[in-house]
Amino acid sequence: MRSIRLPLAVATLLLAGPAFAQNDMQDLLGQAGKALDQAGRRVQQGYEDTAKAIDQAIANPQDPAYGSLATRLIRSDVLDSAQRPIGEVADFVIAPNGQVLLAIIRIGGTLGVGGRLVAADYAQLEPVLVKGHPAFVFKGDLGALPDYKVATGN
Repeated sequence: MRSIRLPLAVATLLLAGPAFAQNDMQDLLGQAGKALDQAGRRVQQGYEDTAKAIDQAIANPQDPAYGSLATRLIRSDVLDSAQRPIGEVADFVIAPNGQVLLAIIRIGGTLGVGGRLVAADYAQLEPVLVKGHPAFVFKGDLGALPDYKVATGN
């Protein structure tokens, strides 16, 4: 009798195995579906949060708590530690992930004409409001920075 029971038990496991594997696969697919749904909700929330932040920055242009649009920062004054004007923002270098890396600053010249461009590490700039307008205090010596040259692509 013993020899009959063992093959029956093995046969039962072999036949039931695919059903167990199918249940495990369904569980895994269900978990993956839930994770994708949750990720999709997070992405959607991120888009909604970004849109809200942009709307608030536009509606509150003088309040730095809401952030600023880059177009409002171009031509902003760059100040020394005593808050005297020493240049103006000409442009920004932004990484693909959205992080501002460099501020291109015009020093010298008059009313945005002439002078020279230098690239300053954005971390050296502290945003401030001066008479209700955005400006930056530069922590360092702008004059010591090398000239910034734009590649022409030739």
